[in-house]
Amino acid sequence: MLEMRRDNIVLVGFMGAGKSVCGRLLARRLGRCFVETDDMIVAREGRSIPEIFRAMGEPRFRELEAETLEALKLKSGEIIATGGGLPCREGRMELLRELGTVVWLDGDVRELHARASRVGNRPMLDGRSIEEIEELYRSRQPYYGRAHITIDTTGLGADQVVARVLSALRDAHAVRA
Repeated sequence: MLEMRRDNIVLVGFMGAGKSVCGRLLARRLGRCFVETDDMIVAREGRSIPEIFRAMGEPRFRELEAETLEALKLKSGEIIATGGGLPCREGRMELLRELGTVVWLDGDVRELHARASRVGNRPMLDGRSIEEIEELYRSRQPYYGRAHITIDTTGLGADQVVARVLSALRDAHAVRA
């Protein structure tokens, strides 16, 4: 049996990094499908992420992410945006790297926090001080750092970020962009 070539582009990063907005834009530019792990979980569970957190807690949500990671193995040639915490468990970045090219959308943590706060409905922000958010970000950096490509999004709009992602992908010969 032929091994299927997994040429997905997987976007990882902290809340507010622009994974959803940039992922949609990137998918349009490349004529590919766009999928979000959080949307996959919501569709399967029939309830929103905040509802899942309230009803079942974060540990159950992380289990649902693990199940979603299994489902991603069937994807090929897609743009995949992960939830901010999905890559941040042992072994998960390695699994994501097997799916295709992993791109970390990084940025100044205070800017990311401000962006994430504007969108609202973020269980991981609820009742946390900026210091706690910075600590959460620092704890996730070693995981995100295993991405193939890192793009600093600080001060950039979505179009500029996508242009940098496409340029980096071309340079890496990872995709015919």
